[in-house]
Amino acid sequence: MSTVNVLRYSALALGVAVGLKTDLSLKSAAEKEHEKNELEAQLKLVEKAKAEYAKLHPVKKETAAASSTKIDLEDPNLDYAAVILNAVESLKQ
Repeated sequence: MSTVNVLRYSALALGVAVGLKTDLSLKSAAEKEHEKNELEAQLKLVEKAKAEYAKLHPVKKETAAASSTKIDLEDPNLDYAAVILNAVESLKQ
């Protein structure tokens, strides 16, 4: 009878240990899935906010005249005031 009791309680202890291991692994997997879902939700909100910001604040395009103008500091007819104003305007953007 003693051998049967040892086997019975050994099986019980093994079952409890396997049950605890399974429970912990399932809880860990569920927690990781929950964190993944939260991260995806936050990323969706960030993308939505970026789209809304882009809609409210459109990118200003440079004028063709300002970008195509070559500045030659050796030119005697150079308008320094226009060069300085263009530089200030480009810094504002």
